[in-house]
Amino acid sequence: MNDVIKITPKTFLGKLMPPLIRLGLRNQTRAAATNLHKLLKAAVVVGAIACALVASLPALAADEGNAFLDGIWLPVAMEFAGQPFPEEARRGIVLEIAGEAYTVTVGKEVDKGTVKVDAAATPAAIDIVGVVGPNKGKTILGIVEVEKDTLRVCYDFSGKDRPTEFKTAEGTQHFLVTYERKKP
Repeated sequence: MNDVIKITPKTFLGKLMPPLIRLGLRNQTRAAATNLHKLLKAAVVVGAIACALVASLPALAADEGNAFLDGIWLPVAMEFAGQPFPEEARRGIVLEIAGEAYTVTVGKEVDKGTVKVDAAATPAAIDIVGVVGPNKGKTILGIVEVEKDTLRVCYDFSGKDRPTEFKTAEGTQHFLVTYERKKP
């Protein structure tokens, strides 16, 4: 649980850039592309954490059981270190929860793992553990809340502390994501 999460451009961006280029990002300036790369690295980790949180949220919605969290979740808003996440990148992220397992897909990149939620904490705490993909062997701390078909998760990618509020700020490695459940 004390693992520091390291996302390197070589391991993460090398796999994600081809799908992003196909999304029409090839016309971005080098500076904009560099900023986008940083945000994308955070988004994959956050997506993995959100999946893990959703899988563990039955404790938050005990009356509805796992069925409340199971399903496909799509990000509708993302923010990293006080900056909004580009819509083009957000559209390519899908979180799927089944029982206590999560799968986050970003283009062709897949991240899988487990989630543990402490619903007694205020706000509810979430620990996400990567099993397959870029977060394999890493534990990401966060907080989570669910209201009907909306899931909100705030992660700390530094691996140091759990966020205490659903917000990000410049100079932090906090990632805030709001998901909506995909309708059948």
